[in-house]
Amino acid sequence: MQISYFTSSYPRATDTFIQREVIGLRASGVDVLTSALRLPEGNNNVSPLILNERKQTTYFLPASPLKLIKLNLSYLARSASKYLKTLKLAFKTRRPGIKGTIYQLFYFQEALLLANYLETNKVEHLHNHFGDSSGMVTMLASQLSGVGYSITFHGPHIFFEPTLLALREKVKYAKFIVCISNYCRSQMMLFSDAEDWHKLKIVHCGVDVNQYPYSPFKSHSTSEIPVKLLYVGRLAAEKGVPVLLRSLITLKNEGHRFHLTLLGDGPERAALETEVKQHGLTQMVHFGGFASQETVRDTLLESDVFILPSFAEGVPVSLMEAMACGVPVIGTNVGGVTELIEHGISGMVVAPSDEVALKSAILCYIQHPELRENVRSAARNTVEKNFNFKVEVGKLEHLIREQVQN
Repeated sequence: MQISYFTSSYPRATDTFIQREVIGLRASGVDVLTSALRLPEGNNNVSPLILNERKQTTYFLPASPLKLIKLNLSYLARSASKYLKTLKLAFKTRRPGIKGTIYQLFYFQEALLLANYLETNKVEHLHNHFGDSSGMVTMLASQLSGVGYSITFHGPHIFFEPTLLALREKVKYAKFIVCISNYCRSQMMLFSDAEDWHKLKIVHCGVDVNQYPYSPFKSHSTSEIPVKLLYVGRLAAEKGVPVLLRSLITLKNEGHRFHLTLLGDGPERAALETEVKQHGLTQMVHFGGFASQETVRDTLLESDVFILPSFAEGVPVSLMEAMACGVPVIGTNVGGVTELIEHGISGMVVAPSDEVALKSAILCYIQHPELRENVRSAARNTVEKNFNFKVEVGKLEHLIREQVQN
């Protein structure tokens, strides 16, 4: 069975879950081709795995105008009805206004490139992650080529503009849709037709627990050694990192010792670095930039508490990785986070934007090492049981094989 994974940009440092999925499917005997519209930026090259995946990936842009003209004429000549029907769907699902129409024409051209790639390589099924503009290209390419598709929806951004992103149509024309949580599935039900709900399948993102060893418990007192805090993720507005910094300012003013490592990069980095300097946290906060999976794992094993103060989430893989290592976690009750963390049992959950509650949760871990010890094993068990990478990839493989055979 030969399938293709397609996204706007692949492989990126933040898309470890996609890379694991691709490798897992290949290990089970599925021939997986990877394709993307464009190369990721150079700062994503953080590991040999990413560099190897880049070598194996086909990129469609930039494309020569002559090639696009030939593809349009070829598809129009082969099946004018299919070509025009797909073009009509593109216009139906465009965003309002002239800009939306122009962008949709671009997506149609990209769909021609993808459709040609699928047919040339005899791809039997097309799978997309995210469902944003690349999901639009996926849907149109499927209509042009006749190759069935599926999309994994994560959230949260995809649910901010459900109508503009044509979620209803993407579900309607898909063979099946992967939802990473019950919360995600509920949102997809909200923005799709009831007769298509049977297509909405839950397959969690997961981690290979064998790659994340259970770390020894660290019970040192913070009066002697600063507690090591860790954040892993994009430095973007929805991640709520300023709330974390404000909670740490209060902890610092109360005399508590800590050191925060931020692994990741993004548009908010410069502003966050400025805030750190302004509040005298320079010696207590380290910006590590994009990191490889190996670096993340090694840093987790040295950390005391993992914090993800997001305003919006799907089900964060970074939390799963921390929990697999037995690092006590703090998350916020957004998206599917509470499907992963049971408050007080496998970690702690606070309200998003509540810096007082976040500060209290951090302090609770600092002052009560027995709580940190108690949540560790429950967290590991949760990941092993419900977010096991091998089990989840097996579910996805079954769904794909089922569609291809039918």
